[in-house]
Amino acid sequence: MMKRIVSTVLIVLFIILCVVLFAMTSHAESNPYGEPFLAEATYYCDDGITASGKQVRSGIAAAKKEWIGKTAILYEADQDGSVGQLIGIYEIEDTGGDQRIKDGKVIDIYLEDYGQCVENGRVDVYVQIVDAKG
Repeated sequence: MMKRIVSTVLIVLFIILCVVLFAMTSHAESNPYGEPFLAEATYYCDDGITASGKQVRSGIAAAKKEWIGKTAILYEADQDGSVGQLIGIYEIEDTGGDQRIKDGKVIDIYLEDYGQCVENGRVDVYVQIVDAKG
């Protein structure tokens, strides 16, 4: 009789544990686009037509050719190496001649003003590539 009670309790505890674990994994937030990765942001202000055929404008970025048509979400890189505040959201419509852009290590952000490009310079950022229009 005692064995039957212990067995029943163990089975009930096992079922409860399975339900709890299933609930925890099914509600976990997942990032379908992957984690943001560390890269360098540079800035350009040359007028013209992008690699995708669109006129250069604010909100455009030059990046790896395979990313054209996607959106880049840029975050500050905090001093401790963690992902910081949102910088901006940019449509990737252009590429660049620099090998580091072609390799996906640099993202080049269009700014209308040359002074702003110089002021911003080069900065480490976290980039998240999203399969969506900006």
